[in-house]
Amino acid sequence: MFDTEFFNAEKDDIPCHIKNGSVKMEPYKMKMFKYPALVRDEIIQNMDFADVLNLSTFKRTHPFLRSARYLPELNVDLNSDSTEDCILIYNNEISEEKIMLNPNAKPRKQEISGRKHMSELSVVDLVKHIKRPYEDPRENLIHHLMQTFQFKKKKLRCYRKMDESNDKYLLNIMETFDKVYVSNVGNRNWALTPEDFKVFCKRVKDIFFCLTLKEKIFKFDKAFESEKLYSHCDSNWLDIENLLARENKMKHLQLTDVTEQDVNKILTQWINGTSAVLNSAWFYVLNGTSDLVIFKDIAAKKIDEKESKSDDTDKKCKIFKIYRKCDGKEATVSFTNRLITLYSF
Repeated sequence: MFDTEFFNAEKDDIPCHIKNGSVKMEPYKMKMFKYPALVRDEIIQNMDFADVLNLSTFKRTHPFLRSARYLPELNVDLNSDSTEDCILIYNNEISEEKIMLNPNAKPRKQEISGRKHMSELSVVDLVKHIKRPYEDPRENLIHHLMQTFQFKKKKLRCYRKMDESNDKYLLNIMETFDKVYVSNVGNRNWALTPEDFKVFCKRVKDIFFCLTLKEKIFKFDKAFESEKLYSHCDSNWLDIENLLARENKMKHLQLTDVTEQDVNKILTQWINGTSAVLNSAWFYVLNGTSDLVIFKDIAAKKIDEKESKSDDTDKKCKIFKIYRKCDGKEATVSFTNRLITLYSF
């Protein structure tokens, strides 16, 4: 707890009291507002996170808290066991806050995991004094956190199937996250379907898939309308045909375990397409690369060949130029062993 001496406006004024285990603030009595900014920020930075959240329920404190508590990262985790869904807030390298999103979860006392101090809190306790218009307390809390604190990164990490009923609060605010990470690795019960992918369409600017699909039974051909699209482990679920025409907002593309023919199709789409915004792409092919296959029916100009800077110095790095037909824009394509890159500026 913080020292109440810092907050007393007058000798006998008590700015906070404890009721049922929670701190009740009375900011109109706080001398803190009259302190210089550096002193005020130092006080706030040394307060417990739960105390800062209680303090943030008063509108007058928002400007002070936002400038004083600059936090590195906010992660909302949907775990394979939905009862363990949580918010992870990284304060610094040795401290993080864990907010349990299951209303029945019972937070444990502060513990040390490795060298990191972790505090567990409950969404039920934290939203008691937060006044927001949303029915779901989880949505109220996430909105409040994002508007109260400055986060360098805001991520949604999805390790299970999203339920459009139980997880509706996240669908409503998904676009406020900087990045969405989706993985079924380690969750054997999640056999993905096209509906699982549709959930993210038109909602995410930057999305990363790390997936293992046991059966190759479909090709997803809907537009995510994202600016960055990553597919790790397995990209066979993604329909390559007309990919760049569908994803006309995409600036960066990264695909793993594709074929040389897939790369050829995407390069051909870039050459024959309109002025798409794609300016960089990385492809990791299943087998060794061949420029005869990659540039089949493509007018590519070879400009250089040099030793690879990777550990495998026996491999040559080949560099080519290709040009878009509609406007003559140039792109550099380079490849060595299994890695192919495209850059267009």
